[in-house]
Amino acid sequence: MGVVMEKIEELTREVCEELIRPKEKDIEENGLYIPETLSKLGELGFFGVSFPREYGGVGLTFEEAVKSSIILSSYTSTISMIIGAHQLASLSIFLFGSDTLKQKYLSQLNKGRLIGAFSLTEPHAGSDPSSIKTAAFLNGDYYILNGTKAFVTNAGLANLYVIFAKTNPESGARGISAFVVEGDSEGLAVGHKEEKMALPYLPNAALVLKDVKVPKENLIGRANLGFIVAMKTLELGRILTSAGAVGLMERALHESIKYAKERTQGGQPISNYQIIQSYLAEMKTLLETSREIVLTAARKKDSNSPDLGLYSSIAKYYATKSAVDVTRLATQIFGGYGYVKGYTVERLYREAKMYEIVEGTNEIQKLIIANNILKG
Repeated sequence: MGVVMEKIEELTREVCEELIRPKEKDIEENGLYIPETLSKLGELGFFGVSFPREYGGVGLTFEEAVKSSIILSSYTSTISMIIGAHQLASLSIFLFGSDTLKQKYLSQLNKGRLIGAFSLTEPHAGSDPSSIKTAAFLNGDYYILNGTKAFVTNAGLANLYVIFAKTNPESGARGISAFVVEGDSEGLAVGHKEEKMALPYLPNAALVLKDVKVPKENLIGRANLGFIVAMKTLELGRILTSAGAVGLMERALHESIKYAKERTQGGQPISNYQIIQSYLAEMKTLLETSREIVLTAARKKDSNSPDLGLYSSIAKYYATKSAVDVTRLATQIFGGYGYVKGYTVERLYREAKMYEIVEGTNEIQKLIIANNILKG
């Protein structure tokens, strides 16, 4: 197994060096080459590393998928986050969807022929999904959906959405259902597009649903199971997000080491100064600790461990917090240049903050961790 993992990591890095490295600046700063890069990565299996081959996946472990994600995100946060958001849709269908839904959509999703999005958050319902207002009611052979979603990653790029709506408004979280909604459905429209402090070409926008007809066969699982669908999917999504944070830290450390060896002050490289050495040591420690926590969480998934949810939140909290700390230290090492547009660490510092917010804020992760250890 170790040899297989090493080979997968080697192949992933080779693909990234050939496909992404020469275009990184254009992808991240100008939004160029994104569709064709996604298409090529889909052909190569990056969208479905841990999904079974019968559904168009590569058939490897979740740990291997996480290792691949770490490498990819060290080259590009934009592409990595697009694929991560896409996989939330794929995972929802794989974990809870009917055989019909799996056969209809998963192979296309896992080969990148369809791009997915996961739509739970609303303007007034973020950390508390029970407060969502989007409603769905059954009318013959169709559910009719109405409402507005917010901060939908891949909105506009996606042609398949997993959308959560209330089918029993009086039941709070127990009244939520999940649906597969095709992107060209009548009444479905992309709303306000957010301008973020980083990742300008990562699609993120509102989604407006006005009398959208969804075949009842597109219900994921059963009616009123949506909260469970969302939470179990997000357990895995948080591990993938954490992997992205680890990749970001890898890149920040690499850039910092290179700069510290090349930049001279007082007639010598700044890497000779103990304060710079202490920053690099702290960055390396945070990186490797985060890596082990994230891989431990991935192994929990592969072994069907009952404490997967706990370790998913630990990984999300620690790795994303560490990413902010590591990129802050990288910026300090670069000094004034670390605050200048065009330098990679300046971009990484801004990107790191997003990891602390998506897939459930770090404050929510601490609540989940505390609840788990107190009930134990």
